[in-house]
Amino acid sequence: MLTLAEQLRPLAHGYVRHGGKRNRRQQMKRLAAFLTWIQSRERVTGLDQVGKRHVILFWKAQREMAPRTLYGYWLAIRELWRWLERPGEPPRPLQTNAQSQSHEFEAQS
Repeated sequence: MLTLAEQLRPLAHGYVRHGGKRNRRQQMKRLAAFLTWIQSRERVTGLDQVGKRHVILFWKAQREMAPRTLYGYWLAIRELWRWLERPGEPPRPLQTNAQSQSHEFEAQS
């Protein structure tokens, strides 16, 4: 049986071939890490089973990541959402109190 990351390859083939290579490869690595994380914790056998709940669980487990890194993961997951023809956008990562306070401080300066 193919892993989720292996199921991603055919969808991502054309995407990686066009556009900014380094960024797109980085997004594919992030998607592979996301899908591997899901598969290690949930009984998901196909990409069509990945949903909002999995994304939210991933965000809760990754709270220590920097905001820019979380945003990079979100962009990659949003691309997966588009390939799977899901309506709307995937859930965005929640900001921790420390992150939101630092943004408020920057806005006041």
